[in-house]
Amino acid sequence: MISSQNILIRVLAHGIPMFARAIPMFARGRFLLFLRGGRGLLAAIAAFCLLTASCSLFETRDPEEPGTTTVPVFIQPDRPQDVIQNLQNAVRTMNLDNYRRCLEPEVFSYQPSSVAQSRNPELWQGWGFAEEEAYFNNMRAETEGLSGHELRLENRRLVQISADQEQFDADYRITVQHNRQLLPVEARGVLRLVLVRDESGSWSIAAWSDAVLSDAADGSDFTWSEFRAAFL
Repeated sequence: MISSQNILIRVLAHGIPMFARAIPMFARGRFLLFLRGGRGLLAAIAAFCLLTASCSLFETRDPEEPGTTTVPVFIQPDRPQDVIQNLQNAVRTMNLDNYRRCLEPEVFSYQPSSVAQSRNPELWQGWGFAEEEAYFNNMRAETEGLSGHELRLENRRLVQISADQEQFDADYRITVQHNRQLLPVEARGVLRLVLVRDESGSWSIAAWSDAVLSDAADGSDFTWSEFRAAFL
């Protein structure tokens, strides 16, 4: 008769296939002998736990629906295009840390749309990294528990200014599902980003300017600047 200790050793050494071959032996009536004595019972329990844990390693997870993940994604910004992708991901997940990492904190500046500038000139004086961080954090707080945020960019244009500086222009549509009443959830406009590369080779946004779409079909002048003004 095979001892309970030997069976347990074989399971540990050879894994589930050996345990599976031992099952017919139990079916022929030797299982009761195997359980005889305290050590046999403990060995059986240990073998069963090993089988259960091993099987769970091979269980597959149901795939997530596209666009439902909220896991923050940040790409090493080795190219200007990576910064743009990180910016879109930060908006989609409302992730403050990744949004900040898109910006160059020492020199960042923001120029609002002409319409937003005329409405509140004093607000935009000296707008830099601190203001940009504060508005996004406040906006993020107003979106707690909500999803469906998106930054769409069309008519992209990337122009090299120098070896360590590039300019990115695009028409944007940003959707922010927030809790602020009477405030639109969508803004449209034209953005211009000046991206710079530091000594480590990483790119970030040094300057950002906003403008109203010249050919907006509905004549809307609600731009990203308006979101900034509302949430600062």
